[in-house]
Amino acid sequence: MEPIEIEGKTIDEAIEKAVEVLNTPKEQLDIEIISNGSQSFFNFLSAKKARIKASVVRNSGEEKKDKAQRLLKDILGLAKMSASVSAMLKDDKIFLTIEGDGSGLLIGKRGQTLDALQYLVNKMVNRDPNSRIPVIIDTENYRNRREAKLSDIAQRLGDRAKRQQMTVATGPLNPQERRVIYLALQNNPDLLAKSEGEGELKRVVIIPRKRN
Repeated sequence: MEPIEIEGKTIDEAIEKAVEVLNTPKEQLDIEIISNGSQSFFNFLSAKKARIKASVVRNSGEEKKDKAQRLLKDILGLAKMSASVSAMLKDDKIFLTIEGDGSGLLIGKRGQTLDALQYLVNKMVNRDPNSRIPVIIDTENYRNRREAKLSDIAQRLGDRAKRQQMTVATGPLNPQERRVIYLALQNNPDLLAKSEGEGELKRVVIIPRKRN
């Protein structure tokens, strides 16, 4: 929202008006004093009103959420896809959901197309590494379905590693998918999981701990 100018008999009155007009607490307003006005008793006939410029101080997460949503809409528009994009900021993460005819085509083989979109939007939104907020892009509930499948894979590979006392490994996974594997096995004292490989895609190696 662009700053607005507001007048009042005093600065305090102008600020109170800004709080009411912008429907925002004073603490969340950026106030710039344009004029203190003239408050002298002797010049009340020609007194000038106090004037301020007020705007809402936006949360950086909200700004990035709006930017991510706008960028994804633009990308889909360039791809001639008729789809809507909803956005939500939760747990210091930005969640973008694509809905529309043919949105399933955006998933790709094992989610590669969706991951590519997610990678691109993350790069464009998080140019400053010191204020990074992860962007998660989903459609047709793919992320939840994929997470459930990975958890099942982790359990099956873990059981195999323990039963055969041998090291097993997943296929190449991105960081988000590897995290699902770690979480699925973190409470198993008989197994050790670690990543192997170079680049963004790495395997998770599951190693049985030696029995006494």
